[in-house]
Amino acid sequence: MSAPDPSIQRAMNRLRKALEKRMRMDDRAEELRAREGKPIRRGQLAAYDTRALGRKLRPMLEYDGRGWRALAEEIGVTSPDLSRVMAGQDIAAQKVFAICDWAGLDARAFYRPPLGAPPPRKRARPSGSMSHVKSTETGIRA
Repeated sequence: MSAPDPSIQRAMNRLRKALEKRMRMDDRAEELRAREGKPIRRGQLAAYDTRALGRKLRPMLEYDGRGWRALAEEIGVTSPDLSRVMAGQDIAAQKVFAICDWAGLDARAFYRPPLGAPPPRKRARPSGSMSHVKSTETGIRA
């Protein structure tokens, strides 16, 4: 029996490597599908609801008519950041604030506190008995 052609051997090696890579990718996709629907961190960390932000933002970006790159530059973020928001992926808080400021939205509306977090504290208001205004009615000497 004769030895296989070296070019065929190289092609077979490339094919084997490609198949092994594809099998690893399939295994990873299957693992991710098994976790689908479950939050990655189970709500332990605070986050922003970027999916809801993306739903509010999409019509604004489309109405503007410029490309995402130009809009991202105006907003102060990158075009991949806008893409991540549209896909509902997390981005940094300062970028959420920049996008919300540009769109005229309240960033606090998209905030998701961690599970089990205490309710937000209310600010103490000064009591009504204290006045910082000087009175014009002072004791008049006659």
